Amino acid sequence: MHANRAITRPMTTMWQNNTKWLPLSLLGCICLFALPAGAEEDGGDDTSKETASSSSDDDIERIEVTSRETLGSIALRERVSVSKLEGWNDLELGEAREGMKLIVKSDEKVESDHDKPLPVVHVIQKGDTLSEIAGRYHVSARQIQQWNPDLDPRYLQLGDRLKLYVPGRDGESVSWGQASNGRLYNGVPLRRAEGFEIVNVAEAYGTQRVVDLLKAAAADVQARWPRSPDLIVGDLSHKQGGPMPPHKSHESGRDADVGFYHRGNVQLERFREMTPETFDARKNWHFLKTLIDTGEIEYIFVIYELQKQLYEYARSIGYTQSELKDLMQYPRPRYQSKGIIRHVGGHDDHSHIRFKCGPDDRRCQ
Repeated sequence: MHANRAITRPMTTMWQNNTKWLPLSLLGCICLFALPAGAEEDGGDDTSKETASSSSDDDIERIEVTSRETLGSIALRERVSVSKLEGWNDLELGEAREGMKLIVKSDEKVESDHDKPLPVVHVIQKGDTLSEIAGRYHVSARQIQQWNPDLDPRYLQLGDRLKLYVPGRDGESVSWGQASNGRLYNGVPLRRAEGFEIVNVAEAYGTQRVVDLLKAAAADVQARWPRSPDLIVGDLSHKQGGPMPPHKSHESGRDADVGFYHRGNVQLERFREMTPETFDARKNWHFLKTLIDTGEIEYIFVIYELQKQLYEYARSIGYTQSELKDLMQYPRPRYQSKGIIRHVGGHDDHSHIRFKCGPDDRRCQ
């Protein structure tokens, strides 16, 4: 039978060949996930949602946590951040216990310094006017004055710095343009989080959606295999996007360079070239497949030789050749760029993950 494998089935808990399938809602369909290979097998009931009856809780939605669920997997399914789940429920990572009533929707605002959108900073140059600056950034002059209450629009001083939360609504992070010719507005830094070690925070900015998805997928691995090492994260984008040499992309907050799990739970300090002997196919498959299952991934670059390890692991847990055809390039020839996971040279020590355009992104391609 399959482990960590999604298939469409009716919304019921099922047993087949001594394997229990648990329901998981993704992308509007009802999917089932079996327990990951090598993980402990537990019983569990279907996840049930309820809305609190108290009038003060009308906008709060709770679920009952089932066995093998983690804050990461719940965050991915419910499309919320791990930090919001922790804040709403006063939890630390990994404390989502079977039978717990967990708030997954609330009007209560939960903010952390890590998740607050950051402004674009415009330095006033000779000839700048408020209306010209507003037009350049696709905002209104009134918004600029609201964001900079001490600003006198009649006397703009050379060198003064203006904060601009653009072009997202209420400071939302937005990917603008192409990954190879774009910008990032209100970029959110991926600072060190559960399951991650960041090489350089100054080059690890993305949209809020991208940051939340990466955090949730890594947290899920960490909760299922508590001794897992942290993943090394390299470049995403600069705070305001734009060119990031020597990369040809990474300009709009939708690209992420993420290292691989090393077999034997070895903690790495930087990207390290992987071989079939050092590559932890099980954890790397779970991390990448969890992201793919969200429907938010355009493609992932992994060299051909490591794709072979992922492919053979997936086959060993029950995936058919037909089911893997759209997921990865292997075993097609390496020159055929097919599948979500595909070969690009140089990705032997990390994967390059490209996220799809989000609903709030502008002119995104």
